[in-house]
Amino acid sequence: MLVAGYESLAAFLGHAIMLLARDQEQTTRLRETPALMPRAIEELYRRNLSIGDGLPRLATEDVRLGDTDVAAGSLVLVCVEGANHDPEVFPEPARLDIDRAANPHLTFGGGAHYCPATSLNRLHAHIGLETLLARLPKLVLAIPASELTWSWGMIKRLPKELPVKL
Repeated sequence: MLVAGYESLAAFLGHAIMLLARDQEQTTRLRETPALMPRAIEELYRRNLSIGDGLPRLATEDVRLGDTDVAAGSLVLVCVEGANHDPEVFPEPARLDIDRAANPHLTFGGGAHYCPATSLNRLHAHIGLETLLARLPKLVLAIPASELTWSWGMIKRLPKELPVKL
């Protein structure tokens, strides 16, 4: 659990720093209005594309998903990132919006598969981002995000390095 929690937080912070360094308008608002931090963190969780190919699950019974029938025993790959970018749930899902009030993201799973360490992860994220914004007020990416190279961990995708300018 410690390793999974560490890797999840490292992946989140890497992606959050990348997103904030790319969007100076949102970063400036967050720095100037620290009360937005809880909403910003939830939005950054929603935008955090670190899981990769999907979480494998077996259907325990016949079920219909959208317009597709899934037979009991079939393998289903759950794409959390897809759910977190559903335009029916999240208006303008590609946009980072630290003011997004309704944010029912599935980053921590749900039901029996809800992550038991969400409170600790949120606390670490809050402390990490608050400290980063205070200590590095002019942080921007040094290269275009499209030029980043990625590393795969247990089930997480992380930037191998995150070149920034201060």
